[in-house]
Amino acid sequence: MSDYSKIIQSHDHVIETYELVKEWEVWIRHNHIGSQAITIRILLGNDGKYHYRTSHYYHGTGQAGPYVSSDSYAPTIESAINKALRQLFSFYNQEDEGAIWVKAEF
Repeated sequence: MSDYSKIIQSHDHVIETYELVKEWEVWIRHNHIGSQAITIRILLGNDGKYHYRTSHYYHGTGQAGPYVSSDSYAPTIESAINKALRQLFSFYNQEDEGAIWVKAEF
């Protein structure tokens, strides 16, 4: 955690801070949706864990809603990246004609 985050965290009303560690724009090709730009962000929390965020969630026709993992942090950047990719591709089917990407509150 940087000195800047420590300054922010020292304020009485701040309960959590997340510092941006790395961000990627990834283009994903789907046979029916087309190409979609998705951002993956890795943040370091004041808890010392790496948290990930994705700009979109995949919603296949066989799912009740888009898949959003409840396991959104990891001890290393690499494992946070792998969890972000798992969130994007766990139910991914590029042949699903009714699938959509749902924009996340990012």
